[in-house]
Amino acid sequence: MKYNEKIQKKGFYFVLPTLIIYGIFLIYPMLSAFHYSFYKWNMISESKYVGLKHYIRMFGDRRFWNSYLTTFHFTFISIFIIIILSFLLALLFQEKIMLKNIFQSSIFVPVILTMVAIAVVWQFMFQSTGVLSNIFLDIFGINIKWLTSKSVAPYSMILVNVWKITGYYMIIFIAGLLNIPSIYYEAAKVDGTSYLQRLFYITIPLMKNTFILAFVSGVIFSFAAFPQQYVMTEGGPARSTEVLALLIYKQAFEFTKFGYSSAISVAFFLTLLVFSLIQFRIFQSESNY
Repeated sequence: MKYNEKIQKKGFYFVLPTLIIYGIFLIYPMLSAFHYSFYKWNMISESKYVGLKHYIRMFGDRRFWNSYLTTFHFTFISIFIIIILSFLLALLFQEKIMLKNIFQSSIFVPVILTMVAIAVVWQFMFQSTGVLSNIFLDIFGINIKWLTSKSVAPYSMILVNVWKITGYYMIIFIAGLLNIPSIYYEAAKVDGTSYLQRLFYITIPLMKNTFILAFVSGVIFSFAAFPQQYVMTEGGPARSTEVLALLIYKQAFEFTKFGYSSAISVAFFLTLLVFSLIQFRIFQSESNY
């Protein structure tokens, strides 16, 4: 056996425990969900094969489509705001400002906090006697029903998501800005270009792949949102914040419809798979470049 083959074999032994855990807790549940999507099962009685009945029901279920559209609404508005805000912050921190490291760290702190803890804190802030409600009432004279209004609650969820994730994408954009050769900016300054001209003709075009990757990865992360909706509103009011992951949970553990829940999980998986394939193609094209 060659030396490289021995090294590869030893390396396989090191990753084997991780592969086993990955298979037990991720691959097996995914395959089980696909299997049980063809069965009627409540975890107590014997499972009954129903074929494509759950999928047919799903495509005609208003609640499913409401959750699907709610998830898209939450995801794309969140990502749109996050990308713009994080890019602007990255541009700001590219300049020499006082206490830059402290500001960067404070913006990044929410990223390392658990969403459950964040949701509990924001839930208190959104209450009628909470900080945000009192601020808007004192300054603008407006009593905003952050979590009890059907039209406002979805945007409250978006606000929390933006607050948590912006710091992560700020770091990604900072890394992207550092990869742009300074010679481009120096040559542009010699030609007498303004800051906005350098921004639109040098910075943004050279960061095209960074923007695309941030968008696709952000869609994948936000599409799987669950803890904040579950903790703060439980999908209410009037299912206005019931995202797809929360619907899957309710169908399985509240209504004990594990077969139907599995069918929704398959649709959820296929949607994320599409975005994952897009991200893979982007990585592949970037590496080829």
